[in-house]
Amino acid sequence: MNELRIGIGVHSPITALLAEEAGADVLWLGSLEMSASRGVPDREVLEVTEVAAIVRSVRAVTSLPIYVDADTGRGSDEVAVLATKLYEEAGATAICVEDNVFPKRNSLDDRFSGRELLGAEAFAERISAMVAARRSIQVIARTEALVAGHGADVAVRRLRRYAAAGADALFAQANRASADQLLPVVERIAPLRPMVLAPTVLPGVDAEAFAAHGPVTVIFANVVIRNLVAQTSRVLRDLMASRRLENVLPDLAGVERLFELAEHGHATDPPPATGVPVPEPRPRVEERATRPSDVETARVRMTEAAFDYCAGGAGDESGMRRNVERLDALTLTPRVLRDVSARSTLTELLGTPLSAPLLVTPMGLQALCHPRAEVATAAAAHSLGLGFTLSMFSSRPVEEVAEAAPDRLWQQVYLLREREVSWSLVGRAEQAGARAVVCTVDVPLVGRRSRDARNGFRRFDTAPPAIVQDPCFVDLLAHRRRRDPSLTPAGLVAELFPDPAVSWADLAELRSRTRLPLVVKGVLHPQDARRAVDAGADAIQVSTHGGRQSDRHVAAADALPAVVAAVGDRVPVLFDSGVRTGAHVATVLALGARAVLVGRPVLWGLAARGQEGVEGVLRSLTEELDHTMALLGAPAVDGLDRELIGVREWA
Repeated sequence: MNELRIGIGVHSPITALLAEEAGADVLWLGSLEMSASRGVPDREVLEVTEVAAIVRSVRAVTSLPIYVDADTGRGSDEVAVLATKLYEEAGATAICVEDNVFPKRNSLDDRFSGRELLGAEAFAERISAMVAARRSIQVIARTEALVAGHGADVAVRRLRRYAAAGADALFAQANRASADQLLPVVERIAPLRPMVLAPTVLPGVDAEAFAAHGPVTVIFANVVIRNLVAQTSRVLRDLMASRRLENVLPDLAGVERLFELAEHGHATDPPPATGVPVPEPRPRVEERATRPSDVETARVRMTEAAFDYCAGGAGDESGMRRNVERLDALTLTPRVLRDVSARSTLTELLGTPLSAPLLVTPMGLQALCHPRAEVATAAAAHSLGLGFTLSMFSSRPVEEVAEAAPDRLWQQVYLLREREVSWSLVGRAEQAGARAVVCTVDVPLVGRRSRDARNGFRRFDTAPPAIVQDPCFVDLLAHRRRRDPSLTPAGLVAELFPDPAVSWADLAELRSRTRLPLVVKGVLHPQDARRAVDAGADAIQVSTHGGRQSDRHVAAADALPAVVAAVGDRVPVLFDSGVRTGAHVATVLALGARAVLVGRPVLWGLAARGQEGVEGVLRSLTEELDHTMALLGAPAVDGLDRELIGVREWA
């Protein structure tokens, strides 16, 4: 089912809190809203620095995505690039740039106003410049072709050109005069890119009709803010005119709520010279680490491109955020008067005893974070009695890592186009003492990662993986070089991985080639989970690849219960994607997982302080899990079950 998100126009921390409380998925900082909030009738008066200050103030009170419209389409390329950088630093999720160059007096006008549009090629160049300047902010390209009376075909041609220029999402707006042309545009564009729509002037808008064609965010902007401001102004005018409180008492509750939210979102830092509060933004998803200071240290010690590679997600990164947000949204109902004076997090998984149901998930190229790479990470996990999974694209070979983590090492593999290389690594892992093989099955293609594209980051060139030393790989490289002497090891890796033709038959062959327990990682659909077990899987790992494959995938936490129900007691179900705290670990276990694998927080600990940093992260997670168990009335990890999830109907 295609995803529909609803955006609400806001202009301040107060209105942002109101929108979030109302259930908004996205906050839209529109130029009209922001100008009105500053008492400026002409939106062009607002400078990009003023807009950035408003973005900061809103980011301080919400973690929702913030889309910023600054009418940069009527400025220069230089202004658009500057806005992109400033809004990103302020915490915006996306910047919307439009191709209209004619000043708008009223976007609700029923008439075609004869607006002038910037040339499509010139505007595409502006988009490309903004994309090149950004680090992670998304660029939304907006056309005013419909409102200017040019018709659906022109709008579609322009939006396709803007997509080719690198726009991450496409925006179309209609007024009453062009209302009937909006849906045909969506039908042709939504399959190409996620869309943002502003049909707020249309009577009886059915947002679901737009979402039937692809991922769509529908913005309800000006009318919402105007009504809010008008109602508040009326109440205050009546109060001042009458001097009698009872005349406006029924309406004061809404105004009181505004002040209550304002106090809740008030910034403690002194305002800047402009008078606009600029508090520190809330941490972004990659900063949601068990030890937040590790993130800033990692950011300093790593190159910008390496940090972005580890921190980034696919597409607009909403899938990465959704993993964390859905875990945050789940609540637990404790049981009381249970003796929790003696607690144990001990468990056993696939024949391996663990001090807690916690492992490190496979993450490649850890030399980007620290010179000791996976050796340091594995040693840290082993010192705490926890498990470690080695990526096929690790910086250190399995034989070296196995020495640091005897008895608790798992080996992750992909099924490469030349299967013999995969079989070779599996055989080496068995010889080195690995206790399980993890086959990742959710990469028919590598996800579109805008940070890497922007940085020109070529991971295998930057940090060659240890697989290039595998004897089978070395032989294959020598053979291929007879045809292409210029072929590099990184080039061969790129030729072998990924393989979109991998099938269930290949999984069955892997099963036949190893005596080790087989974990199938990257499963989200219950039918796939059942089929994997039928094919010989000894465990299922529910995973969205940390949000690095697609921004449209269901959150891992939402997929977990159905997978657990599908496999029943046949095999254990494991979980990764979005885990940042020990409370997250407890929640996932209560949903039915047998163990949790953690990712990015480990990388930040590794980058910050090497093995000691990883030990600190894993120790914190384990201690938080133990603490949460006590608060829930669960003396052992098997006491964490569905009974504790949320508010349920109990007999």
